[in-house]
Amino acid sequence: MHKKLNFYLVSFPIYAISIFYFFCIISAYFYPGSEKEIINYKSENYSFTHNFFSELGCLKTNTDETNPRILNKDNTLSMILFNSGLILIGITIIMFYYTFEKLFILLSDKTNLNYSKLTKPLGILSGIFFSGVGFVPHDLDFGLHVFFANGAFLILFFLCVFHTITIYKSNYISNIYSLGYLLFCFCLLVYVLLIFFGPQIGPGKIFTEKELILQVVSQKIIVLIFTLAILSQVYGINKILKKKVNVA
Repeated sequence: MHKKLNFYLVSFPIYAISIFYFFCIISAYFYPGSEKEIINYKSENYSFTHNFFSELGCLKTNTDETNPRILNKDNTLSMILFNSGLILIGITIIMFYYTFEKLFILLSDKTNLNYSKLTKPLGILSGIFFSGVGFVPHDLDFGLHVFFANGAFLILFFLCVFHTITIYKSNYISNIYSLGYLLFCFCLLVYVLLIFFGPQIGPGKIFTEKELILQVVSQKIIVLIFTLAILSQVYGINKILKKKVNVA
C-alpha cells in the first residue's frame, strides 16, 4: 500500500504538474498570435495578459471574431500539447483523491477517514471536469467548454473545503498545511465569484481591455496558486509517509 500511496499522492502529482507547465511553455512558444477587434488588440505571440489558457487549446486562433479579414490560423501543435497537459492534470486529481482516504487507513486515523471519504467523489468529479476542458476545445463547443471550466473550479472549491477540514483535524499532519489550503480556498472563492459574477468574456460579449486582463490574469494566478497548494500537500504527505516507513 505504501508504494501505491507514494506514487499517486507524491510522485504522480509532481510529474504531472511539471509536464503541464512544460507543455504550457512550449504551447505558448508555438502559439501563432491572436487578434481581438473589440479592444483593438493584435499580437503575433501568446500574451500572458490578453490570452486565456484555453486559447492555447483551440483548434484555430481568432474563432470568436466575426470580421472575415481576421485570419483563423492553425493551432494544432499548441492545442495537442496544452489539452494533453490539462487532461493529465484531471487524471492526477482523480487518482490523488481516489487514493487520499487510503492515507488515513495507513495512519489508522479513523476520525479523518470519514472526512477524507467525502473528498473522493468531489475529487473524481473535479478531475473529470478539468479533463473535460481539455477534451472540448474552446472553439469546438464554447458553451460546453465553459460549462466544464466553470464547473471544475466550482467543484474544486467544495473539494478544498473538505480537504482542509481533513488535514486540520488530523493528528498526524501539521496544521500549517491546512492553513495553506485554507488560503487557497479563500483565493478560489474569490475567483469563482469573479468568473460567475465578474465581466463576461466570450463570443458576442462586449468587454473592455481592462475587463479582459482582469479575467485572464486572475485565471493564471489561481492556476499557479492551485498547483502550489497541491505541491505543499504533496510535501506534507511525503514527510508523513517517510516517517511511517522509518517507524515500521
